[in-house]
Amino acid sequence: MTLPAPAEGKRRRGRHRAARRAFGTALAALFAVVAAILAGLGPSASAAQQSRSCTELDIPVNSGLLAEAMHATLCGPADGRAGAPLQVLVAGGTYNRSYWSGLGLDAYSYTARANAAGFATLAVDRIGTGASSHPLSTLITASLQADAVHQVIVHAREGSLDGQQHDQVALVGHSLGSMAAVITAARHPGDVDAVILTGYSHRIAPDQLLTSLTSMHPAALEGRPLDPGYLTTIPGARAALFHAADDVDPAVLAADEATKDVGSATELPDGVLVGLAQATSRRITAPVLEANGGRDSWACTAVDCTSADTLHAAEQPSFAAPLTTYVQARSGHCLALAADGGEFAQFASVWLHRVLAPVLAGTLP
Repeated sequence: MTLPAPAEGKRRRGRHRAARRAFGTALAALFAVVAAILAGLGPSASAAQQSRSCTELDIPVNSGLLAEAMHATLCGPADGRAGAPLQVLVAGGTYNRSYWSGLGLDAYSYTARANAAGFATLAVDRIGTGASSHPLSTLITASLQADAVHQVIVHAREGSLDGQQHDQVALVGHSLGSMAAVITAARHPGDVDAVILTGYSHRIAPDQLLTSLTSMHPAALEGRPLDPGYLTTIPGARAALFHAADDVDPAVLAADEATKDVGSATELPDGVLVGLAQATSRRITAPVLEANGGRDSWACTAVDCTSADTLHAAEQPSFAAPLTTYVQARSGHCLALAADGGEFAQFASVWLHRVLAPVLAGTLP
């Protein structure tokens, strides 16, 4: 399904009077969902896969002289409820939207768990990845990705994605996708009501940057018809880069290598310089959840991820908005794909229901 370009000046910010009048009913429903999650009564990822409805979309986005399409998978909540809060999901470098659906392995699907918890999800392919447009690689930056994500959120709030105006939007990123999410939320504070950042911190060890760069080569060397600025990981590198050895299913490692995507050589520097800058993140006005694996070799080499408290102490000064932190002690960089990744998905759902309930009422958390 291909959507028309968004009309200017028709953005809706999610503070509608009708939503306020319906707050009592909606809040009761939210508490019921949260109680079910906490009690472990919600449907499993596999059950949610069977009960939800998903649609593939090509969403037009424009940036400068570029007119591209961002591909996305939109899934409704498992209960089919209209007007559900929407999570916009942005994967990291060399991943695409399949990251959020467990790389095709239902047991590791973040989206299925989010849908079971009452959320709609929109998992996007960053420009240059998956089924999205692949312009000249040197034109792709984290700022361009942020602009594209912003336009997608405008579509969602206007109701042109699925005929429903999504008055509550949470932006969820992973790694390089978290950097794009930070830029989006900082430049367009009216876009989002909550932000979740995973595989992210403001300080990255230089040796880890070097390790990541030396683990990449042009995707064209593996037969992909892309210009040399599109990079992917060298064969066999992903296990050490993205996962903790004793907290990942061998099936996930196999799927990770088989489905690996690409990233632009110009996207990471921009992401680091802008997406990790305190001047950027302090412009975010929505509540933020920062979640990392305790053994994340990217986000936790220069930041103490021993516990949620140590992570909070390191990261709160970089945010003006309220910050909640979460550490999954055994996990690596790909939190959602870890053997215990379902624990993070559960925590994220409970946190989102808590911070979005006051938004629906028209007040700040």
